[in-house]
Amino acid sequence: MPIDIGGWLVAGAGAVVLLGGVVGYVVRERLVADADSDGFDELRAAVGGRDCVTLRLPDAPTVDALAAAVGLGAVLHVWGTATRVVAPGDVTTEDARAFCTLFDVTVTDAPPAEASGTLAVGGTGSLPDAHAAPILAAVRHRSAPNDGPLVVTGDDGATATTVARLLERADVAPDERTASALLYGVRAGTQEFRRARANDYDAASYLHAYADHGRMDALRAPGLGDETFDVLGEAIANRERHATFAVANAGAVPSVSALEDATDTLLRLDGVTSAATFGVHEDDVVVTCRSDEVRESASALLASAFDAGSVAGDADAASVRVDLGLFARVSDEKRATLDELVDASARRALFTAFDAA
Repeated sequence: MPIDIGGWLVAGAGAVVLLGGVVGYVVRERLVADADSDGFDELRAAVGGRDCVTLRLPDAPTVDALAAAVGLGAVLHVWGTATRVVAPGDVTTEDARAFCTLFDVTVTDAPPAEASGTLAVGGTGSLPDAHAAPILAAVRHRSAPNDGPLVVTGDDGATATTVARLLERADVAPDERTASALLYGVRAGTQEFRRARANDYDAASYLHAYADHGRMDALRAPGLGDETFDVLGEAIANRERHATFAVANAGAVPSVSALEDATDTLLRLDGVTSAATFGVHEDDVVVTCRSDEVRESASALLASAFDAGSVAGDADAASVRVDLGLFARVSDEKRATLDELVDASARRALFTAFDAA
């Protein structure tokens, strides 16, 4: 059921269905831009006055997307519009779950029946199917070929930066919680400013005075469970690297979140700009991918590597599931052979896709 989290509500929803569209409006300005050129007035006209609007996040939402939703909730609250955040998948990574806990954000699977429109928040793929609530606009840090009808974006490294611009344009001094969430979103979205643009530094400077830095410090060292620690060790031991792309096999994994954390760890290797980790979870081969290079897309790489399965996520972080089918029922005696086949085929598909990109 929806949960009030200080002025806006949070909910979860079903699967993403890709839609086409046309780029309607793209913003490439600094943090405080001209009123006629930053999409602010168009966005306010599209959503202002509505009783409730859905904020639709990508599957397995990142900290950046969650932070952007917190900031947009504050902006739309000023415009008299209630918001509900919809995520088509669970919050899975350790850092995203820690973010939700610290900022009292709860994601459920109850769709907002009363919403009259949808804002797509974060991500870079085609816009999702909003069902009864049509897409009014997209707010994201990178534009995509199939964006539309109204796109508010910028030359930013994080969607939280784009939202910080909107917050300042709304002439609202953010409360401590909103500023802290957005500032942490900027840091997470830019990989601690390793891929920051000028706008990201502007946003961080703007938010710094309002934020609770002690709360953000608590997020930088979330607890590490035994399961995640074991998966990290397996992935590190089985890693392979071609140029700036690192790939690892984590074997059988107890949770997808542990696989995602292992991929984040690989991305910290010196000289690595993209990383992928795969493992068997239940009856699927699950592959997670991360990229902190603006010219490389995690979702595009996985889509190129695997014909089967549905890729979820965006250019920064994505995942795909490939059903093992009848192979999931092999006997224990044949398990080692299956593991070898999965290892060889997954590595080959990933490195081939990376080389072709």
